[in-house]
Amino acid sequence: MDDTGKIKLEKLLKENKIKQARRQIVEDLMKYHDIDISEKESVDYQISEEVHKKVYKRIKADEVKTSTFPYNAETLKLKIDFLFDNYKNYENETVLFYPSTFGFYFRRSNQFYLEYPISISLPLIECKRIILKLMLEMHDDLIVVSE
Repeated sequence: MDDTGKIKLEKLLKENKIKQARRQIVEDLMKYHDIDISEKESVDYQISEEVHKKVYKRIKADEVKTSTFPYNAETLKLKIDFLFDNYKNYENETVLFYPSTFGFYFRRSNQFYLEYPISISLPLIECKRIILKLMLEMHDDLIVVSE
């Protein structure tokens, strides 16, 4: 196989894994949390991946304000409420939301959405509703960034 064929094959394999990641995250959210995102608009994967990388690069470079707190249900709920209260004026703004950071690590052995971060486009207030349902299984970061 020539280089062009290999490149096309790699691209097709990646596209297939991205589709599988989307399908898996939709199925897992519905199955384990009764959250239906099947009708939500997925963000183009290239944009989703780029934003994901940029955000973590800025965090690692200590270019953004971060806060940490003990992990318990009461504190977590208070911090989420506090965070979203700060963005109350923007609750109807459309944002990128990455549901794959919320605790599905042990559900299946081959979770493509952990390797391919899938984001959906929805209003910030809707993110809060989803986060409140998922918060006790959060194993990663909750990141809110402006454009």
